[in-house]
Amino acid sequence: MPITNDTELWEAVKGAGDLLQQIEDYLHGQPHRQGAVRFPRKLIRPAKDHRIRLSFVSDPDLRTNLAYTLILTDVVRWVLVRTDLSGTAREMLVKQLVFLAGTLVESITKDYLKGLCGQSYEKRTAFLVANGVIDAGLKAELDWLWDLRNKMHLYGLDEAEYVNDYNNKTLQRAVAAYQTLVDALRARRRLTGRSIRTAIGKKTPL
Repeated sequence: MPITNDTELWEAVKGAGDLLQQIEDYLHGQPHRQGAVRFPRKLIRPAKDHRIRLSFVSDPDLRTNLAYTLILTDVVRWVLVRTDLSGTAREMLVKQLVFLAGTLVESITKDYLKGLCGQSYEKRTAFLVANGVIDAGLKAELDWLWDLRNKMHLYGLDEAEYVNDYNNKTLQRAVAAYQTLVDALRARRRLTGRSIRTAIGKKTPL
């Protein structure tokens, strides 16, 4: 029967949690052909919907790969919002979503500025500001996201990640930066060689 109120919701959540624990107590982490729980349907957004939203991405293969990455974010997000996962395990899932957001932004800006500004990430965001595509505030957020994403290189970290900023506030900030960039690029036509300007305000040679 469908859930109609918060009391029924609590009872359903408790029952589902108890059953999942019983399954795990029986299987002890081992695969079993009868041990897979039905994943909620209609939760994962179709790749075609992502491709439509990212229609400004000129490379069709990249557009599809971005869509597949966004499908992954739906799965990770479900684990975050529908389980009581906590501690380091939860922080690492937040970390994964933040890093994926940074990777999405990196690929989108490379495609959008292909042939116009093939330089570093921060030079590309500066280029977008100089040409009125984004404002300085969004650039600061995108650069912050990139700095955080670069922590994926574990060999470059100076200390253990036990102390980190992988929390809901950081995740919301990362998602907002990504979504604001997408909205900005969807709202205008792609830049052309005749109209672009460099970060210092001069016309860029074709």
